[in-house]
Amino acid sequence: MKLIHPVVIGRSIEGREIEVLAGVEGGTLLIGGIHGDEPATISLVREFLPCAEGRVALLPVLNPDGAARGTRYNSRGVDLNRNFGFSWRADSIEPPGPGPWSEPESRALRDFILAWRPARIVALHWALGEIDADGAQSTPLATAMWDAMSASERSPYRLRVTPEAGRDAVLECPGSLGQWAGWGLAYPDGSRPAMITLELPHEPVAARAEPLPEDHVQTVRARWARDAEGYLADVRGGIGKMLRAACAAGM
Repeated sequence: MKLIHPVVIGRSIEGREIEVLAGVEGGTLLIGGIHGDEPATISLVREFLPCAEGRVALLPVLNPDGAARGTRYNSRGVDLNRNFGFSWRADSIEPPGPGPWSEPESRALRDFILAWRPARIVALHWALGEIDADGAQSTPLATAMWDAMSASERSPYRLRVTPEAGRDAVLECPGSLGQWAGWGLAYPDGSRPAMITLELPHEPVAARAEPLPEDHVQTVRARWARDAEGYLADVRGGIGKMLRAACAAGM
């Protein structure tokens, strides 16, 4: 029997509900829609519901105002993934808000994480094509997700698991969820969650280019606009295996 219950954890600036489908606390939290113009992340988290039971929580849309507009930012023009309270910087390239935790959406997620205490957090984005582990405690989960895929399913992705890569990302993405949850968050017992940023590929049937082309985001947006179902079909198999591996870890 599934034990997933809808919980409203907060509201956006414009009053839209931020809903989590949550089971027993302490498991795996899957997050989509941090950026409102990344609709594939919303679809894939919602699609995972039939596979979720027990110690799993699904948050399909953290940024409902941005999703309604099809924009990266919330309705105040803030990038929620630069508004978290670790390594926050006012001079971030993406607008971080007037201060850490200034936005109701980021505060709602913070408060839910502190209350539910997920052991593993996976946040979906596009379109870097990578499994990015923040903090040394996240390496085993990233490796399990990588190993869950076939060689062909791995080809559009790269794996970033070293602590050095995580430290570099602190500088690259100040105030991100990954930096706060992977490096800045510790629960009362001293444990830290495994934190994975799972970036969907811009070309899911091609090997990942290194370096990525400058227009990789425009490429995935154009593909989504003309063939959203085709894009989902191309990524669904590998993503499903990774998310199931993330939910099975530690059980």
